[in-house]
Amino acid sequence: MLEQNLQKYFNFADFRPGQREIVEAITSGKDTVALMPTGGGKSLCYQLPAIIFPGLTVVVSPLIALMKDQVDALSARGIAATFINSSINSAEVGRRVADIKSGRTKILYIAPERLGAPGFQKFFSELKVDFLAVDEAHCVSQWGHDFRPDYLNIKNHIKNLKRRPIVAAFTATATPEVKDDIITRLELREPAVFVRGFDRPNLKFLVQCDLKPKERYAEILRIVKSLDGSGVVYALTRKETEIIAGYLQENGVKTAAYHAGMEAARREKIQNDFMENNFQVIVATIAFGMGVDKSDVRYVIHSGMPGSLEGYYQEAGRAGRDGEKAYCVLLHSKKDTNTHKFFIRANHNDMLGQGKSWQEASRISDIKYDRLDKIMRYATERKCRRKMILEYFSDPEVKNHSGNCRGCDVCLGWKRNTEQHRSGRSDTGKGFITETVKETVKLYQDGYDVFRIAKMRGLGVSTVMGHLIEWYEAGGELAIEDLVSSLEQSQILEAIAKVGMERLSPIKSVLLEEISYEKIKLVAAKIRRGR
Repeated sequence: MLEQNLQKYFNFADFRPGQREIVEAITSGKDTVALMPTGGGKSLCYQLPAIIFPGLTVVVSPLIALMKDQVDALSARGIAATFINSSINSAEVGRRVADIKSGRTKILYIAPERLGAPGFQKFFSELKVDFLAVDEAHCVSQWGHDFRPDYLNIKNHIKNLKRRPIVAAFTATATPEVKDDIITRLELREPAVFVRGFDRPNLKFLVQCDLKPKERYAEILRIVKSLDGSGVVYALTRKETEIIAGYLQENGVKTAAYHAGMEAARREKIQNDFMENNFQVIVATIAFGMGVDKSDVRYVIHSGMPGSLEGYYQEAGRAGRDGEKAYCVLLHSKKDTNTHKFFIRANHNDMLGQGKSWQEASRISDIKYDRLDKIMRYATERKCRRKMILEYFSDPEVKNHSGNCRGCDVCLGWKRNTEQHRSGRSDTGKGFITETVKETVKLYQDGYDVFRIAKMRGLGVSTVMGHLIEWYEAGGELAIEDLVSSLEQSQILEAIAKVGMERLSPIKSVLLEEISYEKIKLVAAKIRRGR
């Protein structure tokens, strides 16, 4: 039955490793804690039970962007989902509340702060909730890197419900002490605990140490120009995001900086443009990515070492969520360590100013120093990077690890300036169709249009078009007229007659702006196939 629902609602034939047992635990009525990395498929582990349960599911999430992306994707799949947060006005809140009361809504996404709003508490307490999922559950723990006090009250809101639902907590970044804190602070009842999926074979982990700033910028440029597709570069400060973005732009790379100092509307536009592949690279602080559901990021580069291995893996894990090969590159400098030590000292003083005792503030600082030490070891020791990650997160799969993953710089014997991989077709062979392309094709064959496929899969429309073009060029059957109108085909053919079809840029330059490169590629492929 689980596989039938998986196929029916998500078009997947099989679960990813670790997913099935989590879904089984929840649907059998057990409270659950699931520690799964970014890209490990944790959202399906609460969405599928939500569909199976007869009543309402509530998902508590701090990420407004993620709420919208997931609700859009669920709606595209025919699942009645909605969200209530600060991005919608009071009239729209009223309409959504009415839908929830009437039973028309299956899944409700809500922020923890909304649960505490006086006008909302009474409404929430009267709901009949079958299942409550707490996403980003590390936020409940003072030992987590993103502690949010409103999460502490979730247990009280659960108690106010007429009947206690099944409760599950999900996080991508939890150490053993954080996991225990989650169980205690959410008052979970004998939960099933799963640590799964931290071994993602499609990710390649590469590290370079002791780079000077100019060397680091030059290496970012070299990597970006040697890889196909879009990527994210993380920097430690807002100033550095602007410097790196400017450097890449000067060298011909379509790039945007992104950080919390920008206006919300500007950040949203950059996110949307990145989703549609209008930028090749986003250079960002850790403010970017939380809730941005783009599955075809081909590389994540850290220009600077994060303060913990869990923070690093959450950000690096945004690469390759479609299951295709992707690269996670850490460019380390000696000054990174001093920067984080400064942050820890400043945070220690802030805690004292907020009334914490010296002992309590020192205890938290000691944990942060310990985490900093562990990521320093990850960056500097010549050991299998993947095995170090599995050991850190206590993933059971580590017992099966040989010590040679064949997918990190240590195990590959990779040296600086010798890696020249490309993530496109160069290593796949002519006519080879990847699983992520096959998934897009399956949805197209099931009758979905490119816009709905993009929503369902968390991809840009141009990426979906690219998948269909690749399939068509490999011999697949594609109704070109569904994607390029007869008038547009005529205009493209006229342009090709004038300038030839050796290069796309000259063709594009004589066409209307709304005729995309993807449409040109389709018509060119049609010509090559003699249609």
